[in-house]
Order: sequence, then C-alpha cells, then structure tokens
Amino acid sequence: MPARPWLTTPIHPDLPSPRHIIPSLPRTHRSMQHLSHKFQQFLALTAPERRTFLAAMALLPLFWIGLRALGLQRLQAWLQRKPLPVANPLPTDELQRIGQLVNSATHHTLGPANCLTRSLYLWWWLRRRGVDSQVRIGVRIAGSTLEAHAWVEHAGVPINDRNDVSTDFPPFAEHVSPKLFTAP
Repeated sequence: MPARPWLTTPIHPDLPSPRHIIPSLPRTHRSMQHLSHKFQQFLALTAPERRTFLAAMALLPLFWIGLRALGLQRLQAWLQRKPLPVANPLPTDELQRIGQLVNSATHHTLGPANCLTRSLYLWWWLRRRGVDSQVRIGVRIAGSTLEAHAWVEHAGVPINDRNDVSTDFPPFAEHVSPKLFTAP
C-alpha cells in the first residue's frame, strides 16, 4: 500500500486522483533548473557586464516613469544636459554586447520596458561613457495600423537591434519633434 494513499486513491470513480490536482514535483524541479540555469548565465558574465545588467534592471523602470511623466523630448533634453565626456571609442561588437545586456535586462525588470524605454536608457548609458549615439525611431504601416519602433545607432550601425532593422522600420531622417503630431 502506498505511503500516502490519499494522493493516489480517487475520491470518486469519476474524479481524478488528488495527485493530478496538486502541482507535481517534476514541474517544480524544472522551474528550479530554469532558475539555476539563469543564475549560471548571470555568473558567466564578466564583472562589468553584471554591473551593466543590474544597473539596467534597476534604472529601466525609472526611465519608463520618466517617459510617462515628462515625455520623450523633455526627458531626452534633461538627460543630455551635461556635455559628452571625452572617451576612447569602443568597438562596435562591444557596443552591441552592451545593447544585448540592456535588452536582456528588460525581461527581468519590474514594469514594462518597451523599445523606446530601453533605447533611451542605452543611449543615456553610452552618452555617459562618451560614446556618440542616436536614438532612431522608425515607422511602418501594417494593414490598417501604424507601428513604430526605436533603437540606438552608433556610426550608422544599430546597437540594440538587428542590422537590417531600418528596412522593416524606415527611420525619420531627423530628430522628430512632437510638434509635428499636433492638430492644427
């Protein structure tokens, strides 16, 4: 006889046994394995990459709130109030790795972190380290909806997105002023 017959014996012949209702150990074990795998991936990062990842996790919600409270133009103006520091340029592949870390952090942060939020954060992060970059916004019409997407470019190369992102979302040629979207 099983040690816990109440888990294997059905209460009624037409009802499943309680074991089917109670979460199973293998599922819990899989989630622990997943968590363990994520933690191992984090530990595999270098110390500067860990700092970048954790800073992005902590600051992305603040950038999201700032965008909602101030809007893009005012927040961007506030973030660029200090001049660019002079720094040694980083190679494009290293900049793209930083973009990947910021994108990954958006999956582990509180609140929503859309493409504009993470691109604005990455632009600010790069700017503080003396890397000249631009937030690019592109649009496309898909069916009857207008879709927009934001990314960061350095020397014309996307940092936090695919290299061909501008073919899917043709970017505006210049900085977009919100005044362009007001009704006459």
